[in-house]
Amino acid sequence: MKDSSNKIKTKSIKHPVALFFLLALGCMLVQFLAVEYHFNSIVDYNWLKTLRIGELTQLVVNNIGDGILLMTPFVALGAKSRKWIWLVLLLVMLWCLAQMLYMPSYRDLMPLSSFFLLGNVGDTVARSALGAFRLGDLEVLLPPVVLYIVYRIWLKRPLESTSFSPAKRLVLSLMCVLAFVVIRLGVSAVSYNNDKETASFNQQLTNDYCVMWTRQGDYVNKNGVVSYLVYGFVSSIYNQTTLTDDQKQLVTRFINEQAQNGDDYASARGKNVILLVVESLNSWVIGLDIDGREVAPTLNALCKDTENNLVTLNMRSQVKNGRSSDGIFMYNTGLLPLTTQAVANTFGNVPYPSLVKALGDYDSFYACCDEPTLWNVENMAKNYGYKEFYGKTGIADALKSNGYLLDKALLDEVSSCVLKYKQPFIALVATAGMHHPYNSPMEPETWVQQSGKYTSEVRCYLECVNAFDSALASFIQDLKSKGLYDNTMLVIVSDHSEMVDDSPQGRPSIDKEGDRCVFLVVNSGQNGIIGGPVGQIDVFPTLIELLGVRSQHWNGLGNSMLHGEVTSVAISPSQTMGSGPLLERQKQAWRISDMIISSRWFEPRE
Repeated sequence: MKDSSNKIKTKSIKHPVALFFLLALGCMLVQFLAVEYHFNSIVDYNWLKTLRIGELTQLVVNNIGDGILLMTPFVALGAKSRKWIWLVLLLVMLWCLAQMLYMPSYRDLMPLSSFFLLGNVGDTVARSALGAFRLGDLEVLLPPVVLYIVYRIWLKRPLESTSFSPAKRLVLSLMCVLAFVVIRLGVSAVSYNNDKETASFNQQLTNDYCVMWTRQGDYVNKNGVVSYLVYGFVSSIYNQTTLTDDQKQLVTRFINEQAQNGDDYASARGKNVILLVVESLNSWVIGLDIDGREVAPTLNALCKDTENNLVTLNMRSQVKNGRSSDGIFMYNTGLLPLTTQAVANTFGNVPYPSLVKALGDYDSFYACCDEPTLWNVENMAKNYGYKEFYGKTGIADALKSNGYLLDKALLDEVSSCVLKYKQPFIALVATAGMHHPYNSPMEPETWVQQSGKYTSEVRCYLECVNAFDSALASFIQDLKSKGLYDNTMLVIVSDHSEMVDDSPQGRPSIDKEGDRCVFLVVNSGQNGIIGGPVGQIDVFPTLIELLGVRSQHWNGLGNSMLHGEVTSVAISPSQTMGSGPLLERQKQAWRISDMIISSRWFEPRE
């Protein structure tokens, strides 16, 4: 009777292979569209309002093509082996979930290379990922769960009892691959027809699939998930470029044409340097008060003192997928980050010119709250030339004693050890207390939270700002008590911007886009406000000039802010802000930097 009922159940479902194929395809379509929707909404909260039918059609068609190709193993395998398609579906689900957790912090998709950065798995990343989880993320979890329930109840036995000949499985597999190729060529053909500047269809294919000068998510929007994964895999393997003679000449000419430093602004020569890279310090917090009480009184006072300090609140973030590590990379080397992957991951063992090396005999150390393996930070510190490194393991007791006040713990530890270094010294201090997510208030609850102003997320962020500002006040006072303050150039700079909402609603609208960063130089010997806009890449040449470093061979790819010439910035190779004579060169700098990094330009040659 049991066998008979099974046969009846099997016969009641016609074409189970086709049915499961379509259900699984629909499952992946929902997941991919969810990822793309959230990415586009994060980078442009008005995206859905301006979405055109052609763009939506391209997204759907791309995802259908990807789903068909990913289902190839299902039709290629025999009846008993079809269950291995669940491995593909599991990997798709995990990839989509990782993107949903990654995007709120990094405002882009996670590059394939970052999935292999096991050293990044730590407290900070785990806290950020868990804090980023929202009910909307169930969009990528529920479809495969529902599909599995349907499979177990109705489709498992029909699928196992439906077999195809090897020849038919081969034909079906080839049809899946062919469908994917046709869709990809069709999408490129439409792009070629709409792009009047592309010389040939072959050039269109090259532009589509071989170049990623934009965000990871933009590449997925245009070419689909599978093409993106293939690009990431190939670029991870072949991550070293051999430049042609013409490319070498282009790089050499660009470097030689960089402005050279004089002595007119070398007012900080011989001073100690503390480069304080502050996590997610947005400019809109400067001058902000809640019910008449300043959120960041120490920073406010320093920014107002333009007779002694140099300040700009109009520095635009240029970091990419390395985020904080990209910001620190720019400040130390004067190079722009890679657009497709984190420099610290793929080129972490390459020597670079740096601020530390330019200063020659300066004593030096690097201090942060991170694990030494996070974004390869300890190894990068050595490549920059810092003689000593303090990471989370080195200051564990200080961090533990200060609880959630990470920035106070770090600055207290730096203050306690700074006198052991001979002067002049340079120290890089990278904070972490203002790291995303901003989903839980401090304990005990502070006056910022009790105010009830703005959204809960904004209040949590402002609590972190207030805690850092208080720690900064104590740190400055400690430097003064040790007799170091007057002979120290203190550079306070954001590692990158951090919007605390997906839209301006619910927070102060001082900076509508939420992407302006702070650059403040205390005791530089120069003073005034830099209008901008400027880029993070302009910090390195500015510091080089202030410190009187006559580094004729390398001044970075940016421009010193001290001459008033920087009135524009290339935020990415395709996104600019401001205008002026430097703009074309600023855009070209992205390509030059990519060639310098990927060719290991500064690596010693035999």
